[in-house]
Amino acid sequence: MSSSRHHEADVALRDGSTVHVRPVRAEDAAAVQAFLKDLSPESIALRFFSSFPDLDRAVRWATEVDQHRYGLIATSNADHRVVAHAGWEREPDRPERAEIAFAIADAMQHNGLGTILLGQLIEAADQDGVAVLSAEVLPQNHHMLHVFRDSGIPVTTRTIPGVVLVELPTSRPPAAALEHFQSRYRVPSHSE
Repeated sequence: MSSSRHHEADVALRDGSTVHVRPVRAEDAAAVQAFLKDLSPESIALRFFSSFPDLDRAVRWATEVDQHRYGLIATSNADHRVVAHAGWEREPDRPERAEIAFAIADAMQHNGLGTILLGQLIEAADQDGVAVLSAEVLPQNHHMLHVFRDSGIPVTTRTIPGVVLVELPTSRPPAAALEHFQSRYRVPSHSE
């Protein structure tokens, strides 16, 4: 198991609040389920491409991690509620590629959390031998498309009917991309 699976950090968001980001664990299932149930109908539809997803299945996908699947949660430092989940799962026939998915609490959106989670997913994927992350994004999910395009990582997009396919490499970003990311989001070390 790679060291990325043990990485935890408190991160500052644009509004000055902080969240704790850590790898998800099986015992987080109830908290992840409560988080998903609290998402707005719009956020549910943008994440699951359905207004009525199978939340039990989504919770299993989010919390049952292994060498094929990795996930992170962000918890509020105020009350320790789950406020975001992000994860990737390797493609069965191409294990060097993985599909990623995000869900962020409505009140926490537009604060930089998606970009922070993306950066940590990329790092974990790279350490675990995943070379390319991909996502299927609904065209109306402008915010998620912006997160990918504004990450400082070279992103490839392709549109097929009803979906935008996004791909990004996981290899360490060039110094300019890393500097771009760090200038936008101060990520305090755990020792601060």
